Amino acid sequence: METATGVGPFVGPSDPPAINARTNRSRELDARQAADWPDTTRLLPWALFGFMAMLWVIPFDSIVLPVGGPVDVTLDRPFLVLLLGLWMLGANAIREKRPMRTSAVHWAFGIFTLIAVLSVLANSETMVRLGEFDLAIKHLALLASYVVFFALAASIIRPSEVPKLSKAMLGLACLTAIGTIVEYRFGTNVFHETIGPLFPGYIRPAGIGAIDSIGRKEILGPSIQPLAIAVMMTLALPFAFAWLLEAKERRRRLLYMLVVVLLIGGAVATQKKTSMVGPAVCILVLIAYRPRAMVRLAPLGIVLLGVVHFLAPGALGGVFDQLLPSQVDKVNTTKDRVSDYQAIRPDLVAHPLLGRGYESYDQKKHRILDNQYLTLAIGVGLLGLLSYVAIFFTAFLSAHRVARSGDPDRAPPALGAAAAIVAAFVASALLDFLALPQIPYLFCLIAAMAVVLAKDMAPERAAEAAAPAEIAVGGAR
Repeated sequence: METATGVGPFVGPSDPPAINARTNRSRELDARQAADWPDTTRLLPWALFGFMAMLWVIPFDSIVLPVGGPVDVTLDRPFLVLLLGLWMLGANAIREKRPMRTSAVHWAFGIFTLIAVLSVLANSETMVRLGEFDLAIKHLALLASYVVFFALAASIIRPSEVPKLSKAMLGLACLTAIGTIVEYRFGTNVFHETIGPLFPGYIRPAGIGAIDSIGRKEILGPSIQPLAIAVMMTLALPFAFAWLLEAKERRRRLLYMLVVVLLIGGAVATQKKTSMVGPAVCILVLIAYRPRAMVRLAPLGIVLLGVVHFLAPGALGGVFDQLLPSQVDKVNTTKDRVSDYQAIRPDLVAHPLLGRGYESYDQKKHRILDNQYLTLAIGVGLLGLLSYVAIFFTAFLSAHRVARSGDPDRAPPALGAAAAIVAAFVASALLDFLALPQIPYLFCLIAAMAVVLAKDMAPERAAEAAAPAEIAVGGAR
């Protein structure tokens, strides 16, 4: 049938119900896709993008708002409250019976949080006597912020919005990389010297312009610790590689090559060993998924070395020197990590299952562990440590299934998410992952993307994901 104007199909009362149903579903799908971010007036995805922009360009953990309370109100807290308020007022949250998506990742986050709370309750008397209770409460509040942000992101994002959001994240990451390289070359931190002072309660970090024990300049970017920037660049890097592998046009390939170079340059500018270890892990995961395609990118490595050396002269060589077998065990941080295992044994033996209380181990008083797994083993014991690992495991499985699906829109960001999740898992052994808020917030966003991509896969796409394909791990693509 045709409309009265002679164009397009018209579904009327006389049409079979099945045709009506299919057409209505098609119209609803078209309407939803037309309203996808950024071509939408919906406030929630824009607020989520604003939160993501805050992670990359605003030194929010140096901004303690002048609000009284038992915990510090850094800029992320009111932003998160705003995001939660918008979600609660949204039409979906009011009308749908189950507005929140649920997944294995949600359960893993929930179980880990429950164990963290139980560990504090079980040891509260001892913690109060030792003056550690307030520290644990502050860290529990921070953990709650991470969990709420993950749940909100997984509920707000639509599957068709993930590719656009992942590309927007790369754009923000490039801005941070450029600012970090500028800081390395010229000594000017544009984030802390220009953006931070715009907010009330901004506290300038003491580390800006400082030199560490082995002569490295402290490059902070928008954070308070160089390691945070190195890991953030690492988590964004596999998305750039994933879209590079899918790009067909020469212009797009060159664009994503530039993004890869900027992200690695920004990471290396921090002069931390993690800036090389993290990208190496990402590349190995990508090779496992796309071996032939990654081999074809090998010539990019030569160009990459030259451009990174141009962007951050001396940084690449300095990091390589730290990783040499003859030098790696001479760095204080490396030697300290080796001695940590013996030092924490008494705490592990005394509290094997639930630990001595989540994040109650004051590293400023005792010793800096630089290992999230050791910190959790002390704080939440074996049960908490296993539940923490489960978060990475379930998030990776969600991304892995979609990365193998061959879907031209969903597979690239899922591939990037899978590699980023593995890199985050490794990074947890190299630093206090949960103590640097930019990193866990970014991980929660990536995990939410993986959940959204996997949860809303159409049946035919899910079947493709389960079936052997040429893009399977170790496949021919």
